[in-house]
Amino acid sequence: MNKIKVVDDILEVANVSKNIHIEYYRKECIFGINEVKIVVTKDSDLDIEIKLKEETKLNFNINVKENVNLNLNVVTKGKNGKVQYRYNLEENSFVNVFKFQNVKSIKEMIIAKLSGDNARIDYNFKTISNKKETYDYHIFHDAKNTISNIKNNGVCIKDGLIIYQVSSFVPKDITGCVVNQSNRIINLTNNKSEIMPNLYIDSSDVEASHSALIGKFSDDEMFYLQSRGIDYNSALKLLITGFLNSDIDDKKMLKEINKNIEKYWR
Repeated sequence: MNKIKVVDDILEVANVSKNIHIEYYRKECIFGINEVKIVVTKDSDLDIEIKLKEETKLNFNINVKENVNLNLNVVTKGKNGKVQYRYNLEENSFVNVFKFQNVKSIKEMIIAKLSGDNARIDYNFKTISNKKETYDYHIFHDAKNTISNIKNNGVCIKDGLIIYQVSSFVPKDITGCVVNQSNRIINLTNNKSEIMPNLYIDSSDVEASHSALIGKFSDDEMFYLQSRGIDYNSALKLLITGFLNSDIDDKKMLKEINKNIEKYWR
């Protein structure tokens, strides 16, 4: 399995095949941000593990070449950080992202450029939020027949607060695109999380949808489980497990998610 491990903002492990090219740039100036550049030239699976320390700053630049499929699993743990991801998808490429994190606090920017015809990104993100987490997405459909499916699921506990801002762009004369956003936050605190879904579409030949939901699990869901002899805490854990495991088919990713669920809901 291809694997990259970053501790703080230092690239510690890069075990990858010849299908994945990695360059690491360390910025020495006081305001510098270290950068990992990844170019994928053939169909590949890649695991990225990130451990944040205090005020980690890091950029990832991921370029997927023509006719290439990339399955990308990202797990982020630790303290505080600012991380930027830039994806560039060439013609007929497909990136399938499964991402989970359990951190103290984080600010992320995710920029995806679908620059070639028929490029597609599916992005499934899960988080357990203990403090403030901010995610700013910019999805650019710069070519015809491109597809983006962005799905964010978050659970707020303790002092957790999540802000999702998801913006999808389709310029004039770019046709045949599919643009989907689905954002849901289960808020188990009194903090006010936010979801800002934005669709900037100047083309008439586009399928587009977005959804945004913040709240607790419904009374009906809880009542159904409790009426079958399941106590409140076990019912809540069961619903959270289903919520965070949904759409994840990688066994290692599921193991990581469930390990963190066990940590908070014993």
